Amino acid sequence: MALTFGEILTRIRIIDRDVTELNRLKSRLPADRPYSSSLQISFDKQINELLNERVGLMELEVLEPPSWILGVPTIGIPQETPVPIKGLFPAGDLSRDKPDDQDVINFLRELPKTEIHLHLEACVNKDTMKQLMVKNGITISEEEFEAKFNFKDLNGFIQVFFFIQSLVKEPSDFSFFVGSLAEYMRANNIVYTEVFFAPSKFIQNGLDFEEMIDYLVNRIREEKEHDGIVIRLLVDVSRSFGPENAMNNLNRVLKLRHPEVIGIGLGGAELMGPARDYQGVFQKAREAGLRVVAHSGEDDGPWAIWEAVELLKAERIGHGTSAIQDPELVRYLRENHIPIEICVTSNVFTGKYVRKEQNHPVRYYYDQGLPLSINTDDPEIFNVNLTYEYFKLWRFLDFSLDEIVDLIRQGVFASFHPNKETLWAEMEKRIGLVKARYGLQK
Repeated sequence: MALTFGEILTRIRIIDRDVTELNRLKSRLPADRPYSSSLQISFDKQINELLNERVGLMELEVLEPPSWILGVPTIGIPQETPVPIKGLFPAGDLSRDKPDDQDVINFLRELPKTEIHLHLEACVNKDTMKQLMVKNGITISEEEFEAKFNFKDLNGFIQVFFFIQSLVKEPSDFSFFVGSLAEYMRANNIVYTEVFFAPSKFIQNGLDFEEMIDYLVNRIREEKEHDGIVIRLLVDVSRSFGPENAMNNLNRVLKLRHPEVIGIGLGGAELMGPARDYQGVFQKAREAGLRVVAHSGEDDGPWAIWEAVELLKAERIGHGTSAIQDPELVRYLRENHIPIEICVTSNVFTGKYVRKEQNHPVRYYYDQGLPLSINTDDPEIFNVNLTYEYFKLWRFLDFSLDEIVDLIRQGVFASFHPNKETLWAEMEKRIGLVKARYGLQK
């Protein structure tokens, strides 16, 4: 049944009200209760469901939009020309002392961004999963499917990750993964991303590494040709399978000749494999000219980060939440220009060092001058997105909108993009136009 323009407008206003109320309630959660982490995730999931619905509604087009509802003149628009609803809404005025939450979210969504800490499997949306299930003859009920995403703890998250991996039966299935990632990027105005691809489980399942990469790279090139978005791959050598497997993965990478594959990352369960066990792998990768990054300080202390930067010579640190415990480490990261890949929602969910957004060390890191980038880690599994990650900085951690724009700039220069100055110059022009629309341009 088709909705009228008035019904759509009413629904958008209800969503705006509900998102504001949910954020208010979420900010009042205690940080030190056993139920806090699961409630935080529940709030985030519901808020993002509403925000995603709002985006869908705003993308709808209507014929003969009633100008009397919004006070927007439509004279000169042919009646047969569909008009996007979002084009009928005037941008909010963010120069006010207390701008509306929804105006801030809209502003942040329109800003061009980069994201450099993402896991490919965790960017696959539910529609894509269902397409793969149909393609590969995997049958489960709708109730069973939805139940997989109602997890409350880290083990439940891991089970979802394994489920997504189980949907892949042949290398061509990775084309679906890239398509889903590209949809996510467009919805959040992400123009450049570096995404982790973890091949070990798929290789164990009998898939050929080079064939998987070929399908990934071909689809990445198609997406760039389509509208200019740029995707680069970091192959996760993974602690979860041990140093020998990590070296095998590196050797596979070294045989490749695709410029889209730019380096390796050390992911997996941090407590299962200290960085020192992978020193030889990282040395060989660096000598071959690959970029190297490491998850560290997410589930272990600052000593783990020291190993990652001193022994592995990691160029970026993923998460780095525990660095705040060691002022000397913070100084070292700042002086050596080693960026931290911040993932606020992910850190709250795992709950090792952070139980609520207000206590995340990103505010301290920024004030100390550490180079940072803001990321989601696992957007589809956590049901978060990059726009909302930036909004949390404004809503819960007292970041100004100018500071958020500065973080977007830092994200560009924390990346491995070959022409960072040029990329930022292009993004800065677009940001200036968005700021002007929202009353922020001086």
